[in-house]
Amino acid sequence: MSILKDLSNNYRIDANKLASNDEEIKNLIKFSEIEIPEDFLEIIREQTEIEINVDGKKYIRIWGADGCIEMNDAYNIQANIPNSLAIADDEGGNALIYTTGEKGFGLYVIAFNDLDVDELQYVASSLSDLLIKNIGIDVIKSC
Repeated sequence: MSILKDLSNNYRIDANKLASNDEEIKNLIKFSEIEIPEDFLEIIREQTEIEINVDGKKYIRIWGADGCIEMNDAYNIQANIPNSLAIADDEGGNALIYTTGEKGFGLYVIAFNDLDVDELQYVASSLSDLLIKNIGIDVIKSC
């Protein structure tokens, strides 16, 4: 199964770059405070910097392994939200983060300029649920 090939018709890939290589993925796994969900690793093994149009209203940009490390460092994500990993942004000031929040482990969205655990908005339990089953799409569109 390929998440990117099985995208819901609510999504369209408008841009992408080459996949993260094994070395980059190993560095990300070493960097991360959490066990990185396999569906995210599957995606970045196929493509990176993927700009996904959401119902013609918004974009989600899924970073590659190096981009994850760079963005998490630049915004001090783990200092503000322990046991988390930001994996994407909406090109509008919000990050998509794997962490454990009030609804358990999963994907949450939060503004880069207000990295407070109390501000986390639950999206879905996984990228697969979001991108294939549309679970959480309304949260993404409303941010």
